[in-house]
Amino acid sequence: MELRLHPRAQAHGKTIVLGEHSVVHGYPALAAGLPGGVTLTASPRPDPRQPSTLRIPAWGIDLELRVESEHPVARAALEVLGHCDGPLTGWAIAAQSTLLPGAGLGSSAALTVALARLALGPHADVGAVVEASLAGERIFHGEPSGLDSQVAARGGLLRFVRGQEPTPIPLSEPLPLLIVPSGVERRTAVQVAQVRARVERLPALGRPLLEVLGRSVDEGIETLRASKGPHDRARLGEIMQVAHGVLAALGVSCAALDALCSTALRHGALGAKLTGAGGGGCVLVLPGDDPRPIIDAFTQQGHAPISFVLHGSSPSTASPTLP
Repeated sequence: MELRLHPRAQAHGKTIVLGEHSVVHGYPALAAGLPGGVTLTASPRPDPRQPSTLRIPAWGIDLELRVESEHPVARAALEVLGHCDGPLTGWAIAAQSTLLPGAGLGSSAALTVALARLALGPHADVGAVVEASLAGERIFHGEPSGLDSQVAARGGLLRFVRGQEPTPIPLSEPLPLLIVPSGVERRTAVQVAQVRARVERLPALGRPLLEVLGRSVDEGIETLRASKGPHDRARLGEIMQVAHGVLAALGVSCAALDALCSTALRHGALGAKLTGAGGGGCVLVLPGDDPRPIIDAFTQQGHAPISFVLHGSSPSTASPTLP
């Protein structure tokens, strides 16, 4: 039987709202899917024996998927397709993405989930898609928690605990958020190892910090479920600021991230924190009633804030800035 790919597949990006790093140690995390993450299209090459290709212009990637390749993206793509018993040759795969790579927005998981859907089909079981994604994620991250793959496959707002089925979180009202890229690249594995080392050196201090981050998730979820206006949003913003301070105490913030949070708060944000592994990447901002002063301040500094609205089950479309 001829092995084929489906012509089109999509996956979400992700942002962690609360629970970075503590999720690695068994505590919950709260994460949201970002729309417009990765869209793949596939078409057959003239000769089915030719190596498949993968082009992602937004990430500067143009590869032949050869089994002898040492490029991590090529290796991960072949792992996913092989896991799905999909074709390893004869296809041209092209990607469109709004995600910055290496910024903590789940770019690799979005790619591997979309590849799995190319092979398994748009109506494939989510669990099967996640398992295939993890085959590729292990190339990038060693032993990933699975959070990125779950969010990439499901979208929406999820409470996630490693080894458990994620729980979708409904919202009582839409929640506007901003993501601001710092422009500072970082590596997740380095930041995770740094936190683990600090906790091992100072367990009496480090473990309570992880516990606070874990508790912030359920405090945040309770606030989101009950939210009926500015007072509850302000409470969520305060929880976000506490979380950022704890992450800074664990050593994963940096001057650039702290400065972005400070800019957001000075211009009316209710809360701001790093999102993802830290050491660079992005900050997540909860704006007040009018986000434009925050967006204007970041734009004047040369940043490109991304605005989106969470509706619980699925986020709305995202755009670089509000009009």
